[in-house]
Amino acid sequence: MGLSLCNDPVLMGDRSARFVLTCLCSTLLALLLSAHTGWASTPVAWHLSAVRAPDAWPVATGAGVTVAVIDSGVDADHPALDGSVLPGRSYVDVDPGAEPRLLAFGSDPGPVYERAFGQADPVGHGTAVAGLIAGSAESRYPGVAPDAEILPVRVLDDENRYHDSAMVGAAVEWAVDNGADIVNLSLGGHYDSPAFAEAIAYAEQHDVLIVACTGNQREEAPAEDVWFPARVSEVLAVTGADEHGDRWRTAVTGEETDLAAPGANLYAPKPGGGYKSVTGTSFASAVVSGAAALVRSAHPEWSADQVRRALTETAVAGAPGLGEGIVDAAAAVEAEVLPRVAEPAEAGISPVLSAAATAAGGGLIGVSALLLRGGRGARRGGRLPGRPRTMAG
Repeated sequence: MGLSLCNDPVLMGDRSARFVLTCLCSTLLALLLSAHTGWASTPVAWHLSAVRAPDAWPVATGAGVTVAVIDSGVDADHPALDGSVLPGRSYVDVDPGAEPRLLAFGSDPGPVYERAFGQADPVGHGTAVAGLIAGSAESRYPGVAPDAEILPVRVLDDENRYHDSAMVGAAVEWAVDNGADIVNLSLGGHYDSPAFAEAIAYAEQHDVLIVACTGNQREEAPAEDVWFPARVSEVLAVTGADEHGDRWRTAVTGEETDLAAPGANLYAPKPGGGYKSVTGTSFASAVVSGAAALVRSAHPEWSADQVRRALTETAVAGAPGLGEGIVDAAAAVEAEVLPRVAEPAEAGISPVLSAAATAAGGGLIGVSALLLRGGRGARRGGRLPGRPRTMAG
């Protein structure tokens, strides 16, 4: 069963005056800052103003923070990402037969593996996500955290598809073991996966923040549930908003939604150079991952939980369906968040481990789309026979 994607520029009716005012004020302030700091030589993109990223840049730019982009790979040669993309890894079978094989290249030294796998993107989804997170400050469209580093982990094939949810979990664990401070998952689906949930628990145990999109659906379809893994409580679940501060009409939301971010009509890098317009909760997730990188850069001593709380507790409340509200990167950077007081150990297991144990078998996992409708999917824990695999487009 394919997943619907955000690709139609339809505006929603209600307006959030506070959000619009924030955008206008942030744009003016960013232009003033650019005259003194050189951060922006051209007007700031609307989504950067909306989340007040330029206001945070004098304090934090993402330096020292690594964001894993588990996606379709990243074009390391794009001028906006040159020097920001680390050697990555790929779990894509380059020679699929009747039975898929797990391949994991890219971690070995040498330009062939680096370019052919983690640091290349035949599809464009991962490059767009990476650019929204960490595009260079000197580029036409800077990322939210322009000095963060990207760790690319490819799980999507040349058609932007994957069969196996357990493979995505393996990619998460590899990213955690190889220096990720934040993991961006601009993918998801309708079915739970125990193996994928175990990987999320592994990231939590190692103080790595997981950010994931809530999903996209067809405008005319009944409301869908928040996708897995975003619906896991330990994951920071992000839905998409438009320029007016309303939920984008095809962005999935629900009680598990934590935050919102701009997710419609954004400009992001495309493989081979240049930019394209993208829409979907995939890209809202990227914006929040960038904001998280700013917070971790400003407060390297903070835990992932403190970063998460800084983002949710300072969000700009507004229209329905946006969780705690639209992320405010500058306010989150300036926040004071104390560590949680340790509670006495209780019998049993953590909620995320419980989810891993009780999940109803790994199904097809979908990736939120760029501009075309379709579905997406990936990892080792069981495929649902008779159902078409999902894809990202």
